[in-house]
Amino acid sequence: MADFEHFPFPSGPRGAPSDLYAVRREKEPLGLIQVPSGDVVHLATRYEDAAMVLTDPRFSRDLSYPGAPRMFSGFTIAEAPGGLISMDPPDHTRLRRLLSGTFTPRQVNGWRPRLRELATDLADRLPAEFDFVTEFAFPLPVQVICDVMGVPGIDSERVRRWSDAMLSSSGLTEEEKAHSAAEFYAYCATMIAEHRDTPGDGLLAAMIEARDGADRLTEEELVRMTLGLFLAGHETTGSILSRMALRLLAPRDGFERLVADPGVIPKAAEELFRVEQPGDSPLIRVATEDVELPSGTIRKGEGVIASFAGANFDPGVFPSPATMDFDRAAGQSHLSFGRGAHYCVGANLATAEVQEFLGVLAARMPGLRLAVPAEEVEWTAGSIMVRPLHLPVRR
Repeated sequence: MADFEHFPFPSGPRGAPSDLYAVRREKEPLGLIQVPSGDVVHLATRYEDAAMVLTDPRFSRDLSYPGAPRMFSGFTIAEAPGGLISMDPPDHTRLRRLLSGTFTPRQVNGWRPRLRELATDLADRLPAEFDFVTEFAFPLPVQVICDVMGVPGIDSERVRRWSDAMLSSSGLTEEEKAHSAAEFYAYCATMIAEHRDTPGDGLLAAMIEARDGADRLTEEELVRMTLGLFLAGHETTGSILSRMALRLLAPRDGFERLVADPGVIPKAAEELFRVEQPGDSPLIRVATEDVELPSGTIRKGEGVIASFAGANFDPGVFPSPATMDFDRAAGQSHLSFGRGAHYCVGANLATAEVQEFLGVLAARMPGLRLAVPAEEVEWTAGSIMVRPLHLPVRR
């Protein structure tokens, strides 16, 4: 077999995308890579190619057939059969339709006062010096997802351990990953069973009752959806907040701008989502027929990854892409939430969380700064999520 570059690429300083993205974007925008399973697929690094891969129905997310290319060998949550992100229409369309009323902008905007209250309460309890990652960035999304879901709480230590295992890209066997997923699944199933007796009015109750005529979520669909929401609701949001904090505080110009002008926060959040995506997309799609992309052809049966890191830093779409610019002219939006049928179902909630959390930080901790040099911050290794492990700060 020919020697292909291994993907995911190692991150650059402070979690920045590897220089390999720029090289490939220029020389081989649809070049081949080898993923951890050993399979070889294309990597779309230009924005226009990645956007088309995400939106063209000729690219399938159903990798359940024998011989389908996989990111990792064995079990992974991103490629588990029956998961929303592993489905094509019409099954995917059915599940999205059943959930269509749960994460609308109107619904999420109604949660904003509670998001602000949770963030304010936590911020006001923190000491003069604290670890932003372990004492704010991760505990807060856990509180939020429990509150939004309408459950009294979760065993955050076990959920964190299961999440770390399921998102590991090295260091764990496939059996260990599958075991963690099975335990997490059983935990969510028990939570749902208990919730049926006292449903309340949270999102979990709405999901239990979600229906379209006579159709409703099956028990397995409900458990998978719950697991996915808890996984994304704390791990992804916590990782993003951790990265955003470091970007804003070193140097502090960005944070000082938010303190002086809170009205810029919505634009700042979008720019931070673009530049601080915590890792590249691990989702492979397979062409169901030959597809002509702007940069070349993907043949029927070939796999391709639409690179979020490549697209979000494409200088043809985002001039000076490595620069965080809150005044960036309106144009194409970032791809950090994906696009098309598999656009992140919780994107509205994630956006509202980040906006409200940034507002609380600017209002309640205007003097927030790093307690160590940025160069001393340790980053994750062996995980799909690339983020600071710890971020010592002082208020």
